[in-house]
Amino acid sequence: MKRSAYLAHCLLAFVLTQQPSSAAEAIVLGAVQNLRNEWEHVFYELPESQQGPRLEALLVRSANLVAQYPQSAEPLIMQALVLCALAGHDGGFSALGHVKGARDILLKSLKLDPQALEGSALVTLGNLYYRLPGWPISFGDDERARQYLEKALKLYPDQLDTNYFYGDFLLYQGEFDKALPYLERADKMPLRSETRLSDLKLKQELAQALRDARAKNSTRSGFFSNFLSAFSKKTPPK
Repeated sequence: MKRSAYLAHCLLAFVLTQQPSSAAEAIVLGAVQNLRNEWEHVFYELPESQQGPRLEALLVRSANLVAQYPQSAEPLIMQALVLCALAGHDGGFSALGHVKGARDILLKSLKLDPQALEGSALVTLGNLYYRLPGWPISFGDDERARQYLEKALKLYPDQLDTNYFYGDFLLYQGEFDKALPYLERADKMPLRSETRLSDLKLKQELAQALRDARAKNSTRSGFFSNFLSAFSKKTPPK
């Protein structure tokens, strides 16, 4: 099963460049960063046959971190990231449960701090809502997706993630002329040392998105079309 970089990075625009405001926050961010580094290694560098047990272990550790710091949004975002990775690894109908769980966790994180990890939860929810099919299969909703992505862009107009993912959403809607400026802005932004491997994967997707926007023709299929044939019914407009 060939996976796109969308599967994790596009669902979880996970930014770890914020500066801690206290010693306690520094401890939380450090723990989240350690888990994220391990997740990145497992998801991008290990063969799929070895990923399942490692992801399950990371899910347990992220849940423990949430329990340890219940008032912090960042561990919740980490937990959602692992669930999205498991959705891609497990596939099929179990993926639906994982992404629904990720959505609920991210909504909880927004109540604590919508700006945590530079709006990562907002961007992620936007991607979940527009990449997944709607009822009765899942909870996809393009209007909600637009709202979350525009809010993230308003908060962080100069981020690689907010520009790319909003531009990609517009591309998916067939709004090619509107998408191009955001994609071009994202293309000019440098790789970040904290998320270099994920950013490299994102830049590969960005190159294709730019080609599609300039040609006014999206070449990509629905997000979960590799896992469940019913998902392929939601495809980008031509």
